[in-house]
Amino acid sequence: LQEDFEAWLELSALNLKRAIEGRKVTAKGCESTCKNQCSCKTKTDGGDGDEAAEACSSDEDSDIGEEFVSDEDDGEEESTPGQGGADVMDLEDLGKVMHQAVQAKRQNGVHGSGDGPREMITPLLRESLEKQGYKLIGSHSGVKLCRWTKSMLRGRGGCYKHTFYGIESHRCMETTPSLACANKCVFCWRHHTNPVGTEWKWTMDEPQAIFDGALNNHTKLIKQFKGVPGVKADRFAEAMTPQHCALSLVGEPIMYPQINEFVRLLHARHISSFLVTNAQFPQEIRDLLPVTQLYVSVDAATKESLKKIDRPLFKDFWQRFIDSLTALRDKGQRTVYRLTLVKAFNTEELDNYAKLVSLGNPDFIEVKGVRYCGESIVDYNSIFVQGVTYGYKLTFLHLYRELRMVTN
Repeated sequence: LQEDFEAWLELSALNLKRAIEGRKVTAKGCESTCKNQCSCKTKTDGGDGDEAAEACSSDEDSDIGEEFVSDEDDGEEESTPGQGGADVMDLEDLGKVMHQAVQAKRQNGVHGSGDGPREMITPLLRESLEKQGYKLIGSHSGVKLCRWTKSMLRGRGGCYKHTFYGIESHRCMETTPSLACANKCVFCWRHHTNPVGTEWKWTMDEPQAIFDGALNNHTKLIKQFKGVPGVKADRFAEAMTPQHCALSLVGEPIMYPQINEFVRLLHARHISSFLVTNAQFPQEIRDLLPVTQLYVSVDAATKESLKKIDRPLFKDFWQRFIDSLTALRDKGQRTVYRLTLVKAFNTEELDNYAKLVSLGNPDFIEVKGVRYCGESIVDYNSIFVQGVTYGYKLTFLHLYRELRMVTN
């Protein structure tokens, strides 16, 4: 044991000396430096291989097979994925190799595993959404009947869009061309089952296919009310021909790369469009063709509260938020701020809300509250539950006062 230790100590000292002199050494001694050119690889008749290896390793004057480490050598020896190279890599290089692989996939237009982009709707997600009443279209779109559509079919009242803008709820189609979103808002009533992302990385369906699928599935859902007690015959007949589309069902519709073509198809059929965005895609807002009414969700007035409420995926979420409001101001069309106010979460600093209103200069401001429905992230947040029971009429009056002070 003592002899083995002394041999190891001698070899370690030799390797240390080689490293100081700039030679490339490994724990295998001369095996990686000799490149099969020295006598240590050949077992002679006069002695065993260990003695030959020791003699070769201790030969400091021999320059056969020596490699010197330099910046030029490092640049020439690096290999990229798919271009060959050593079978074994250092752990420190793993991150670099993975980054190169991701960049190569992006250049080839490939996202995810397999030969191409994956579908947004997985089998598990499809099962979950269908249980919630969604009719899925293709690989990333969906349609669903609103409770106010059902209410107006029975001759009852409609939603706020009927009160504010004259939209007949029984002739409204609620759909989205993108189930994905860039936020994970704490008051999202979709149970956070939809996918999230900061860019489009899935297969993409054609706008015409989404449009046809939305109309077909919407009318199928309407047909289920034929003969149902209380449903008005005239309203049922009118509902078979939608006149309005609410692009606010779930997800972020503006993420869909061909959203402009989808909007054109709606308007060509004389269907008005209300599109809602979460203010995280300012460039997409700038590129968006005019819709009937463009909404931006303003869920908080400060950077800290926006992070707490919306839980955005973007690291630069606040700058994107501000840029989106600025882009809204420059659109030159009818625009709306949608405020969802929850006590102890985003009802403080109302003067900051007023400043944001001055920044985007919307035509309308909608102030909404939250109703606890028993199944969402609020189940685990008692503070939020206390907030949703808080009437927001008083907050609205305070906000109105702040806006008057700013505008005057």
